[in-house]
Amino acid sequence: MRAYELPAFGLEHLRRIELPTPQPGPGEVLVKLEAASLNYRDLLMAQGNLYRAVKLPIVPVSDGAGTVVAVGDGVSRFKPGDRVTTLYKSRWIAGAIRPEWVGTEPGGPDDGVMRDMACFDAYALAPAPAHLSALQAATLPIAALTAWQALELAKVTSGQSVLVLGTGGVALFALQFAKLRGARVIVLSSSDEKLERAKALGADVGINYVRHPQWSPLVREATGGRGVDAVIETVGAATLPQSMEAVAMHGFIGLVGFMGGNEATITLTQALLSRIRLQGISVAPLEQHERMVAAVGYSRLEPVIDRVFGFEELGKAFDLMASGKHFGKIAIDFTK
Repeated sequence: MRAYELPAFGLEHLRRIELPTPQPGPGEVLVKLEAASLNYRDLLMAQGNLYRAVKLPIVPVSDGAGTVVAVGDGVSRFKPGDRVTTLYKSRWIAGAIRPEWVGTEPGGPDDGVMRDMACFDAYALAPAPAHLSALQAATLPIAALTAWQALELAKVTSGQSVLVLGTGGVALFALQFAKLRGARVIVLSSSDEKLERAKALGADVGINYVRHPQWSPLVREATGGRGVDAVIETVGAATLPQSMEAVAMHGFIGLVGFMGGNEATITLTQALLSRIRLQGISVAPLEQHERMVAAVGYSRLEPVIDRVFGFEELGKAFDLMASGKHFGKIAIDFTK
């Protein structure tokens, strides 16, 4: 079967290989993978910059979707023909995460989804929403779940306001989920064209941060001086100080990204006196994933996919991810 392997760090080392078709053992599910989507962590891993050690060679990319082909002994959760997606934190079923549940993520440290067939533990998979294609479903495991969990923890509800930084996968899912909750959404982007596309998805206010590098006063102006109830902070150190200026008293900042730097300086008195809640977020357990899938299905929400590449075009897909020019998700169609 077809697969990709990364024998050394660097996108130039990606190579197509042939692997034997696996067979499911006890508690495992064999999945015919039909689509994948890229996340920023996939690029970091391929470049050798992931935040944890990865043993090479490795099959890259964390998020995929496909159809169950066979199940091993003891599996009752899925049956052949079921449509599924991967689950990034494959041991995190419910509750608070534990140290012993970290380090088995697909796409690094474990092998990822860029292969025609793969075996997964039955609890390392989730049902795909019935109305979504495999390409659409493959966008859910990391980006959608991270956005969903950020809004859950922020307790965003009707009439509140949310600030979304950028127009990548997490950001646009946060926009879509916030609108489902009845919230008002402000979006930041460097591109007026992307801001118009975000408004077509329901964004109420768009701010070009290149034209307005000090954007926090504009966010406050757009909220009558109060500030937003929640910030989906996808950038990191470069924007966190302004996110703290933009959030309301008792507001929530969900820290979900670090593309803009990993070390930030904050003013503690500002956080204390404004009672700001800073919460680190890295996806969520299976329990929350299934709640998200139910909401996506009920609302018939459709993920935003910028470009679709064929299986043989993985390198081009990574190039687009590295450029930062995409709007929403980058997907890979295994049938192309």
